Amino acid sequence: MLVRLLPSHGRAPLRFQPFTTFLIDRKVALDAGSLGFGLTLAEQRRVRHVVVSHTHADHTASLPIFVAEVYPFLKAPIVIHAPPVVLTGLRRHVFNGRVWPDFRRIALDGSRRAALEYRPCRYGRPFTVEGLTWTAFRVNHTVDTCGFLVSDGKSSVLFSSDTTTTDELWRVANRTRDLRAIYVDVSYPSEMEPLARRARHYTPTSLLRDLEKLERDVPILAVHLKPSLRDRVAREIAALRLPRLRVAEIGRDVRW
Repeated sequence: MLVRLLPSHGRAPLRFQPFTTFLIDRKVALDAGSLGFGLTLAEQRRVRHVVVSHTHADHTASLPIFVAEVYPFLKAPIVIHAPPVVLTGLRRHVFNGRVWPDFRRIALDGSRRAALEYRPCRYGRPFTVEGLTWTAFRVNHTVDTCGFLVSDGKSSVLFSSDTTTTDELWRVANRTRDLRAIYVDVSYPSEMEPLARRARHYTPTSLLRDLEKLERDVPILAVHLKPSLRDRVAREIAALRLPRLRVAEIGRDVRW
């Protein structure tokens, strides 16, 4: 399985990441914060499925731009997979005909099919997208949010999405025998733990406590570091001296 954490902009330094999108096997997007500008146009046209963890703008901001950009080239709809509450939020507050055109009401060129399709997923019920099996599970954030376990039949990768201390993430990890990596949200430095608890994100210290629940020896890649605090969080992560924990590299395909 190939996983790429997309850059949030086209200018150096790319390590600053206010938006979140993962590209998986170069054809499925997990979240869409930077999907509309973190890929070349040719790469965007290969993506037909977007899996969305929650409605916060840093995970959905460029989804409308992406849909509009690829629309002239579509032969089949763009499909958005998410829990029903997330799809409702996108329908009401993004693709509502006012903030952005409702592409469910816009036909593909030469076809009666709509350009956009919503497919609800359910927590704990696997679904298949482009040969990959996805399973959503609840995490602990300020709005309804899910993490995802993604498997290609040979290896599995776990994505926490936005969360703070939780049990379900580590339960899923422990029961996944072919787990190869975990991408986990670590947003704030430990001295901002009260803020992190209110915003429901991990700090290095709270993540370290939760790692006691993990029984798998796999790489753990920190993502979602707040840009203004990124270097402080990265230094704290390095200071933990955990060989399996590191900050995720941005903009490069990693094979798991």
